[in-house]
Amino acid sequence: MGKAYLMIIVLLSVEGVFGAEADPPKTIESAEGDSVKLETCVTKIQEGDEVEWKFGPHVIATIKANNVLLYDTDDALFKDKLHLDDQTGDLTIRNTRTKHSGLYEVKIVNITHTEHKRFSVTLLDAIPKKVSVTEGESAVLKHDVADVEIYDMIMWMFEDGETSIAQINKKTSKTPSYDGIDEKFRDRLQLDQTGTLTITNTKSTDAGLYKLEVTGQNKAVKYRKFRVTVSESGLSTGVIVAICVGAAALILLVLGAGIWCRNRGKGVL
Repeated sequence: MGKAYLMIIVLLSVEGVFGAEADPPKTIESAEGDSVKLETCVTKIQEGDEVEWKFGPHVIATIKANNVLLYDTDDALFKDKLHLDDQTGDLTIRNTRTKHSGLYEVKIVNITHTEHKRFSVTLLDAIPKKVSVTEGESAVLKHDVADVEIYDMIMWMFEDGETSIAQINKKTSKTPSYDGIDEKFRDRLQLDQTGTLTITNTKSTDAGLYKLEVTGQNKAVKYRKFRVTVSESGLSTGVIVAICVGAAALILLVLGAGIWCRNRGKGVL
């Protein structure tokens, strides 16, 4: 009976090992042109460890005998775009394009075990959404991130893509905070819980590139971009049309009066 019991335990263990599904890949979403870093979560690669990165079926980077080697696909998809950290095995893809979207896998082999990690990378079209306003009007930057409520941090940046101008950190407070650049946006920003940013009383200096970044623990970072243009204030189109129509009517009236006067002088009624 003891042997039978042991056999059952062994069979259950084997089934658990070979029947278990692989961990789902970590999803990463970024904008075209940004750098994407795929982290191994290894503090330091030990001497003798081997690291192999694959994109689909293609091996694109390895560490063997402490030497870093970078490869490319036949169509030069990763030419001058890869950086492999020889200390951690982290892979960075620079100046990304939408064609770099896909499944990446890293295999780390050491003396005791082999570890696998997978990453599902999606690169979004880098063309920013355009928002055009006239000076003094409000510019509303409304994104399309459907699940923004599950993220911990909502952050808006302007131009340099690094300096925050408005953010909501749900871990500390649900109240938005604003960090003006030299008080550039002082008292003119409104950030709601959905992540929509409104710039009130716009000025010509508000024109530029705005970037939204939403982050959360164990969640893929998401980005959105907006290109804001601010036109100089002036007469509205309706007013301009009305002036043109009025001017044309006045010209016709003057011309008509002139013709009437000439005909009257000639005795023609």
